[in-house]
Amino acid sequence: MPEQPNIILILCDELRADALGCFGNPIVKTPTIDRLADEGARFSQCFVTQPTCTPSRASILTGCYPSALRSRMVGCHTPDDERFLPRALSAAGYRTASIGKLHLVPQAAEPAALDQALASDDGSYYGFQEVDLVNGHGSRCFGNHYTAWLRERARDLEALQRQPVPYDKGVNCWRWNLPPEVHSSHYIADRAIDFLETAPSPPFFLHISFPDPHYPFTVPEPWASRYHPADMPAPIPPLTESADMPDLHQRVYRGPRTPRPDGEPPRDRVIGTPPHNYADYDLDDWRQVKAIYYGMVSLLDHSIGRILDAVSRLGLNDNTIIAFVADHGDYLGDHGLYGKGLPYDSALRTPLIFRGPGVAAAQDINSVESTLDIAPTLLDYAGVPEPEGMQGCSLKQLLSGAAPPRPNTALVENDDDFAALRMRTLITPRWRLTYYHGQDWGELIDRERDPFEMRNLWNDPARAEVKQRLLVELLDEVAASIDMRNGRRQQPGAPVPKWRADGLAANPPAR
Repeated sequence: MPEQPNIILILCDELRADALGCFGNPIVKTPTIDRLADEGARFSQCFVTQPTCTPSRASILTGCYPSALRSRMVGCHTPDDERFLPRALSAAGYRTASIGKLHLVPQAAEPAALDQALASDDGSYYGFQEVDLVNGHGSRCFGNHYTAWLRERARDLEALQRQPVPYDKGVNCWRWNLPPEVHSSHYIADRAIDFLETAPSPPFFLHISFPDPHYPFTVPEPWASRYHPADMPAPIPPLTESADMPDLHQRVYRGPRTPRPDGEPPRDRVIGTPPHNYADYDLDDWRQVKAIYYGMVSLLDHSIGRILDAVSRLGLNDNTIIAFVADHGDYLGDHGLYGKGLPYDSALRTPLIFRGPGVAAAQDINSVESTLDIAPTLLDYAGVPEPEGMQGCSLKQLLSGAAPPRPNTALVENDDDFAALRMRTLITPRWRLTYYHGQDWGELIDRERDPFEMRNLWNDPARAEVKQRLLVELLDEVAASIDMRNGRRQQPGAPVPKWRADGLAANPPAR
């Protein structure tokens, strides 16, 4: 394999892992992504570092925790940082480009921020030398080039956007009234193919980021009718049927009308979970949501298929590493909610697939992993040294078919100004523990015996010893997540984790 392969990172927005055929879904049709998994490695237990867009995306592109980047929540203006993957790759001679959604700053502010950055002396946006931005969702996607392109092809665009047709009660579920040829996924695939067809000699790093299948749930025909609501499986029962979940969950479920006993303004919103009285929705509503969501996923698969066909047609397969991931999932009616932000598996677990030279095919990797490790893995394949302070660890050795010792845990952060909470979640193969700063309540879920996360064991005396042990493990992970860069000249040394005490890593990462 050449020293510097091409790299394609395909990122989806709000795609939960179990909405793909290769991750066990028996209904939704995703032949392209399934084939990608068959030809490479599929991670069944990969978790995001933060279950909302901006922090998770910044983390994926840097291999750092959101807290270390000061990109703690949606609404942040992520500071530019030398640890951004495209910065490191461009310094090593890569041509770096992004097509689609970025959302590293508030979405509406990003076109202006992008224009300003590209016009600066540096001439790049977080290290991307070329950017074709497509932010937003549904029929209201926009971008520096996409908006003008869309207006040329949909003359009555504004009128059509003002006249969406809701399904039934309107659980943020709409009929798309624009032609499929102007959908954001179609545009992004077209632009990605254009890039591949005109790319000079390698290497290049191409970041392809689709706004779908994020709510509002909307998709054009024929995908809108591809799945019938009656065929959709029922979601996990709502919170009213769960045992001992924190009152925060109930407040979010009941929506912004919920009074607070202390007379303060209601704090019912958790970033990423739209404020609604979810108790108003019934099973038919959630089945409609899931049918449209699955249609969005199939359109996404179709668009990715066009891109991968171009990769093959242009003879790039033998020297291109492809990584496929999502920034977080969506409850899709599980626990009576949609969106993300709360620490449920449907929001935290993401599909992760690698394919390319050096990746052993047909691998199912079931250890607990983190999106923190994507950037260092891609740098490893490129033969580019990690910038100082990158916190993830490369998966390259694991992807080759070898299995070195790994921590088998994941740390998830969530700092939320709306709920005025800081949450830290530890995930192991058996347990999920969530600690809330300054609260006497938390969550302890037995992932093996309670995969639907219906029973909180935080206050169960029989699990007190388990909780205490996991709290110590969580503390260890939080201590390792601190940004270790400082004003000293020498490279800061990370403490050697127990799992690497045998000397497998001479300079182990903070994780």
